[in-house]
Amino acid sequence: MNTTKSFVGYKLAVVVLLLAAIASGGCDKQLPARERETMSVKIRAAIDDFSSRTPNLTIGPKWAFITDQVMGGVSTGDMEFVKYDGRPCLHVRGEVSLDNNGGFIQARANLHSEGKNFNASAFEGVYLRAKGNGEQYAIHLRTKDTRLPWQFYEAQFRTDKTWQEIEIPFSRFAPSSLGKPLDSTNLKSVAIAAIKREFKADIYIDEIGFYKERKMHRKLTPEEERVIIDKGTEPPFSGSFYDHFEGGTYTCKRCGAKLFESSSKFESGCGWPSFDEQIEGAVKWQPDKDGAWTEIVCAQCGGHLGHVFQGEGFTPKNTRHCVNSISLDFVPTEKQATERAIFASGCFWGTEYHFQRAPGVISTAVGYTGGHVDNPTYKQVCAGKTGHAEAVEVLYDPSKTTYERLAKLFFETHDFTQLNRQGPDVGTQYRSVVFYLTEKQRETATKLVEALEHKGHDVKTEIVPANRFWPAEEYHQDYYLKTGKKPYCHIYRKIF
Repeated sequence: MNTTKSFVGYKLAVVVLLLAAIASGGCDKQLPARERETMSVKIRAAIDDFSSRTPNLTIGPKWAFITDQVMGGVSTGDMEFVKYDGRPCLHVRGEVSLDNNGGFIQARANLHSEGKNFNASAFEGVYLRAKGNGEQYAIHLRTKDTRLPWQFYEAQFRTDKTWQEIEIPFSRFAPSSLGKPLDSTNLKSVAIAAIKREFKADIYIDEIGFYKERKMHRKLTPEEERVIIDKGTEPPFSGSFYDHFEGGTYTCKRCGAKLFESSSKFESGCGWPSFDEQIEGAVKWQPDKDGAWTEIVCAQCGGHLGHVFQGEGFTPKNTRHCVNSISLDFVPTEKQATERAIFASGCFWGTEYHFQRAPGVISTAVGYTGGHVDNPTYKQVCAGKTGHAEAVEVLYDPSKTTYERLAKLFFETHDFTQLNRQGPDVGTQYRSVVFYLTEKQRETATKLVEALEHKGHDVKTEIVPANRFWPAEEYHQDYYLKTGKKPYCHIYRKIF
């Protein structure tokens, strides 16, 4: 096996066979029933593990080092295959410069063979094992739709000077200079990139590939089968989650898929748990067997959840997912691998700038929240008629930071004594707000405001429940990373 085609083809053929075995129950038959209830299988297909390279033999895809000099830039660097920390690696390093409208270096590998692009639709995203120098890097995917050099799909990740296992779902890849979402069925290439700001790049990649997590269906009790499989209904007011309002995520009892965030749960008085919004794409609506109502099922496994009703006016979203408790499990916020926070402190470019650099932050997105118009545009928000605030959604690792640390950073990077403005930016869209997702977040924010007031500050920051966060247009995302500039009205100062 001494060609790129045989290496990649062999790796992916093994994975296809594994997927087929799982789908047919082949793997499941060898497990005791108790293990089948909770087991999940991590399926990975390595694009390259850099393990078998000699001067005369190259196994794996052909990698190319590319800089912005192909477009007139002046960034420099190189890549090499080395052994580092006892691991065979791809080492990418260099200087990223924004001069001459440049700003990137990258190592890229082609995924197509025999004139065909690679279909990765059987997987959930890209994984890599990497050790960087604490800087932020990106994975770039190119598809049949990326015909121009500056077109690609990008997802960023941050390094912390240790070996990291990083998984990036396809849903996180944002289009650059493209008007359509990522098509994972037609991938042409994958790249590790240092991009959009001036810095010294230095990163080792031990392995890169595609991943999928396949959850085995859990063994159900007869009563669970009656509801989840046979589409029955539990008696009203009897379920364990009817009067349950802890912060966290409600999941499918059968397959473990995430269905509803606790922030969408409300008291309807109907006798069953009620949610006014699903996690995007998690719940499928379909006609009930008698055609009278609309049934809701888990989009991943098809398990029966309940029914959905609209037009009742319980919440502004005017939707009630009426769910059987017995169809659900619950993961408390403190047990989740990642947590979310939403802050507004004036122009969202500057707010995002500081959170992107905070230890423990996985990703950020700028957008609009706190208003009354669905899917608002920047122009609508700036007109001041939608009620939205420019805000930043922060995804973070609770094992590496805390909500309190992030909330302190929020207060220490803007003037919270200004009402409906931040520096030269004036309007309600620039107001200072903590949008809390849990009662614990509300308590933390309230405690910090009280501490600031005790220090003599006239705090104008609002503390309100979070509602739907609408991501802003792509050109607003990572603004200061793209331009290399720094915020003009968000300057850090130590307060706490």
